Amino acid sequence: MGLAEQVTYILRSHKLFMSGLHYEQFNMLLDRVKEEPFFCKELCKCAFMASWDQEHAILFAKMMSKLCDRKDTDLSYMLEEGKKTVKSLPHSEKALFQLSCDFLEHPGETPDENILLKLSAAWVSIADNALEASRLIDALVEEK
Repeated sequence: MGLAEQVTYILRSHKLFMSGLHYEQFNMLLDRVKEEPFFCKELCKCAFMASWDQEHAILFAKMMSKLCDRKDTDLSYMLEEGKKTVKSLPHSEKALFQLSCDFLEHPGETPDENILLKLSAAWVSIADNALEASRLIDALVEEK
């Protein structure tokens, strides 16, 4: 089983998807990039967060298209663009974008749960699930 399939299986078995749409969008995003050289656990974490609503899934898909067009082999451009974007966002959305940047900046680590204190109630569940998803994804052993 490849990384994309492992990630989808573990997240679904732990009931971390917020809805059927969240699950479908996540699968669609991963299917699109799972064979790209920049595909990795950190990208899966970001895709999980982005896929929870249509607007963010579209933004993520556009970024994936840019990475593919640029023939990128890593996520440094995505991180650079994320850091620029985070500055102009409203409070809770800013915290979630920062969480994505943290995933990219610190591979193999799950950020501190204090991020939840920075969010309005409507955003806490997605961030909480994203933190749990991060822990589960990091624990996966990639097949060679």
